[in-house]
Amino acid sequence: MDEKLSILPDEKEAYTLLNINGRIDGYWSKLLEEYLENSLRSGSYNIALNLKGVHYMSSLGIRILVKYAKLFRNVNGSFGIIEASTAVEDLLKMVGLNTVLRWKSPEFAAPQQNSAITKEVDAYSYEITKLNAPNPVECSLRGNPGKLQKDVYSAEDCQSVEFGKKRFGIGLGAIGLDFGDCKERFGEFVGLGDAVVFAPAGKSNSPDYMLRTGTLIPRIELLYGITFEGDFDTLLYFNSKEPANTLKFSNLLSAVFELTGHEQLVMVMLAETSGLVGVSINRSPAIPRMDSMDLFGYPDVKENINFTSEPEHKNMMTITVGVATLNPEGDVKEFTRQLTPESKIYQHFHSAIFSYHPFRKTNIDLDDTIAQLFENDKIMGVLHLINDNRAITGIGESEFKNGVCWIGKLSTITKPS
Repeated sequence: MDEKLSILPDEKEAYTLLNINGRIDGYWSKLLEEYLENSLRSGSYNIALNLKGVHYMSSLGIRILVKYAKLFRNVNGSFGIIEASTAVEDLLKMVGLNTVLRWKSPEFAAPQQNSAITKEVDAYSYEITKLNAPNPVECSLRGNPGKLQKDVYSAEDCQSVEFGKKRFGIGLGAIGLDFGDCKERFGEFVGLGDAVVFAPAGKSNSPDYMLRTGTLIPRIELLYGITFEGDFDTLLYFNSKEPANTLKFSNLLSAVFELTGHEQLVMVMLAETSGLVGVSINRSPAIPRMDSMDLFGYPDVKENINFTSEPEHKNMMTITVGVATLNPEGDVKEFTRQLTPESKIYQHFHSAIFSYHPFRKTNIDLDDTIAQLFENDKIMGVLHLINDNRAITGIGESEFKNGVCWIGKLSTITKPS
């Protein structure tokens, strides 16, 4: 009897049938898990299993089947066993999963209405859906980013900002009781509605977060940043026409402006990354320093700022939040940077990085998606995205494989005193 595991795909009209033979044990289950994960990453969301040739399956194999049944269900896909050997069928009956893991064909799903418009820009396909947006997006510019370079932030610069549904934000802040409690930990943060995640200064690999639970409201002690709230007017999926293609962040933003027609916008993007280029602060800007120290000047910058030495976090899932404008006037220019030396776009974006998690291709809900990420996946860090265009030594910019963006036209910008 063959000990090896073989997986032979058979492409059907509405799904992929996997004909599996051999043992699904502690060793060969890794091959099955890798195959199923690659299927999700490639966008194959309907998988049926033929296990008639499987003569042994361990508890680890069962765990993998249950795990992926949940993942495929979360993305509106279908996953299950269409046929099984007597050994596998008896095992599933004993653990009460023979019905739960039974295959249900996607052909019986009710057809969905789709008002999306598809356009192609370069090597990518963009699917655009207009959303109902009764509440215009209002943006608040908070604090003084110019103080970061040479001055030290004090308690007078700190403000508590609460988050909740429809409020997002980025900047420098910390989760804590007050300025004194956060003084040594201020770092990059991302506000995600009912969640806030930040990277403590000097501990960029140990991000912390707060979720809305009961009466607990996520809050950040903020030194400076951008917050916005309102309704998104556009949902945009982007997908490569070739699996090997990647999309530069600058090209994505250019396409977003072209496709929406907005001159100022906010965006929340869920996307799989091909590599992120960014920075995180290594020394809290609230810690006193020598008068001669320039946070961004050489050689102090090497100790105070963490730079990605190469594109990092490949094949991870990210939530990227920020603002972009073609009219960087007044206070907006102080809070944004030119996308590239040639670009008319000024922007400021932070990415929260998670372990890989597939996302829905239809009926996606932003709040539910964020909640699932915090429930199921590990948070890897937070980065302020940059374009490293230095001659010879520059490593370029962040690139993405595929994703979905919630975009809102920015109508009002204020700077509270």
